Amino acid sequence: MDKLKLSRRKFIKGAAAATAVGAAIGPIKALSKNDKVSDITEGGVTYKQTWCEMCFWNCGLTMEVLDGKVQSFEGQPLNPNNYGKMCARGQSGLYQLNDPDRLKHPLIRVGKRGEGKFKKATWDEAYSYIADKVNYLKDKYGPETFSLIAHGTGEHAFITVMELLGSHNVAIPSYSQCNGSREIGWYLTYGKALSGHECFDGEHSKCMMFVGRNVLESLHVGEAQNVVKGLSKGSKLIYVDPRFTKTAAKADYFLQINPGTDLALILTMISYVIKNNLYDEKFVENSCYGFDELKEYVSSISLGWGEKETGIHAKIIEEATLELAKSAPHCFIMPPRRTTRYGDDTQFVRAIAILNALFGNWEIPGGIYNISSVGIKGARTPQVCEMDFGHEKYDFKRADGAGADYPISPENLGLENKLMEAILTEKPYPVKGLFVYGTNMVMHMPDLERTKKIIDNLDLLVCCDIYLSDTALYSDVILPESTYLERDDPLTIQEDKYPFVKIREAGMKPLHDTKGAWQISEELAAKLGFKEKFKSIDEYNKEYLDLLGVPMEKLKKDGVYVFEGKPYRRAEGFNIAFPTKSKKVELYSKQLELLGHDPIPTYTPPDKPKKDEYTMLTGRHSFHTHARTQNNKWLLALHNYEINLIINSIRAKENGIKDGDYVKVVQGDKKSDKVKVELCDGIHYDAIYLPYGFGHISKSMKASYRLGINAGDFNSNETDPISGSSAFQRSFVKIEKA
Repeated sequence: MDKLKLSRRKFIKGAAAATAVGAAIGPIKALSKNDKVSDITEGGVTYKQTWCEMCFWNCGLTMEVLDGKVQSFEGQPLNPNNYGKMCARGQSGLYQLNDPDRLKHPLIRVGKRGEGKFKKATWDEAYSYIADKVNYLKDKYGPETFSLIAHGTGEHAFITVMELLGSHNVAIPSYSQCNGSREIGWYLTYGKALSGHECFDGEHSKCMMFVGRNVLESLHVGEAQNVVKGLSKGSKLIYVDPRFTKTAAKADYFLQINPGTDLALILTMISYVIKNNLYDEKFVENSCYGFDELKEYVSSISLGWGEKETGIHAKIIEEATLELAKSAPHCFIMPPRRTTRYGDDTQFVRAIAILNALFGNWEIPGGIYNISSVGIKGARTPQVCEMDFGHEKYDFKRADGAGADYPISPENLGLENKLMEAILTEKPYPVKGLFVYGTNMVMHMPDLERTKKIIDNLDLLVCCDIYLSDTALYSDVILPESTYLERDDPLTIQEDKYPFVKIREAGMKPLHDTKGAWQISEELAAKLGFKEKFKSIDEYNKEYLDLLGVPMEKLKKDGVYVFEGKPYRRAEGFNIAFPTKSKKVELYSKQLELLGHDPIPTYTPPDKPKKDEYTMLTGRHSFHTHARTQNNKWLLALHNYEINLIINSIRAKENGIKDGDYVKVVQGDKKSDKVKVELCDGIHYDAIYLPYGFGHISKSMKASYRLGINAGDFNSNETDPISGSSAFQRSFVKIEKA
């Protein structure tokens, strides 16, 4: 992280701040074409600024408000997350606002957990119920008995409540259930993690390789735009996946790989690069540690071995590697965002990081750029790239084992899978209180029956959500959150190629008796006796705007304020020192060696499905986000309210399965509801594919109830031994006709 040193003392006054920040990083001079300023009324229309929360990319939006209600919105032209564009999910935010299935007031459970019986409550009744239970549990077990699982803009507010209670048992699912192994693997190699917004320069690249990163279907708008810009300029695209995807459709090389053998492919490419002297000798000599050890380790790896393990023809592996080498250093290899797959994911990402380093693409246009920061952390949770790794940062024993059992862990992103285990086993101590914000653990944890047992072991489960989700169904108290169009939130400071600050204003008053997460947390903290210790949104915004020297008027006009950074310092002659112990890119990791792990990524062939089994692949549906958007009828209409299981055409024919048939997924004694089959020539013979986030069991989500099946219920509960993150795809299933 390239952090600029901005101290509170230095920035006492806004005017001084503006001068100092401008001198250090300089505001981008181009002004937005959007002249619609908040609180300015034109013909009865008012314009307000926010960012989209239909996914976690948080694209900037300008809302058009008429007669006190949001009528429409458009992308903010200056926001680097979307450059004025919006995807289908973002466009459907108006339906979420008006969805009749939304929660409309607080609820307190009156029936058995999961029965769906709740009584309407006032906010004070809900807060009092929680406070009474919290005080009882705190006296009985101590503050460490409380835990939080959170994801989204409001997560920091609930983290603050946990800190006030005296517990650090916080887990952010995007870490342990999505990209934790990726972050740790990158950190172990470069001394810094990738963070939520990846630093690969698609716009200027001459060759891009995505390994299981379906970038054009996961639809992070700004990132996808940059990739498309690169392709329009002639960049080559290499795509690796067992399944033909929308990104594969744009590829020059589609490498259909045997499931679980990605590490073998990358090691084969590393070996070929070294044996044929295709690496950047100067960068390796000056900036890499452990090259000789790496060279010796991969010396026995051949293209033939790579073909045998991966199922990809040796000639194709060679051609793809040469394409990258020809484009170097203006090339990159991007790991998948979700790296909770086969259990070797940290080492797999380490191998990708090493291959990038061999091409010398660090802080080079078209390669990997430098993530810049304004040097001040905003009100939201820090990204993993800002975290301190190592157990010495922990002053008590966390329930999830982060910092102890898994010493290479960020300070407060947590391991949700291990927290669930601790709740179930009551080891190392009882965890009896769980708060859940903006996430749906019932849908994404493996094995629903096990998850039910975990919930039964809680004395208090509080859920804050927009819908009566599957997790809310089992909760004791449900706190209804306003949509992102109806609430204020603290401004966000985002590290990126060019760092920026953005603002969220309420476009309208809430339609129902709902509140924003920050307001909920502030009021709950007051009920718990911490009124004076919780900052208001206005206090946060004033403090950070004063520090940054950014005028509120500018934010209300554009929604965003962008600073210049130095994304290509090496290209400009900077001598890069990496934040590792060797101050170099660590091809050989002494840190891993000391912890008893392989210092160079080592490949172990994965288990294979039996003759009548399949490897179950899961991934993002292009119109949905995790388990958040499936109740949106506008989005469901885009795929005709159908969710299909995809199977290889040849394999299906061999088993008498036709396109449009209905089948059930079977795993031991577990059997799914029926699901429709879609035959596809472009999926691996040994695999089936299910999009994630369907199969909701909450009847209150009327549009999505029982639509499709829950892929997560058939995931494995294995763990990456280095990061502690999940390894979902180490499981096999059978299918039978319904």
